[in-house]
Amino acid sequence: MKTGFSMGIKKGMLLGFIAATMLGSALYAAETAAGDPAALATTYEKQATEFRARADQHDNMAKMHRGGAGSSKVNHEDIVKHCEQISKDLRAAAKESDALAATLREEKK
Repeated sequence: MKTGFSMGIKKGMLLGFIAATMLGSALYAAETAAGDPAALATTYEKQATEFRARADQHDNMAKMHRGGAGSSKVNHEDIVKHCEQISKDLRAAAKESDALAATLREEKK
């Protein structure tokens, strides 16, 4: 049985990973599109698309495990919850990237 503490650590690590990925992408985007809001907006839109694609992958994994795919020794319920949470977080990150892109495009006008 997993404790709330160990699940909290895993969730914290996941959220930290997503935040680090977003920050790293933002820094890269800022370097490659410095001074060009339209190029930076395009970078964030691509990032949002990538986040949604990864979320879709996790939705598919959750669906497979909900159906009992893989080993019978695996706790499928925990994997489903894990995949659903990652998908939710990635979709939130995509939404933030879209909002930032929209802000940059609006500033250009």
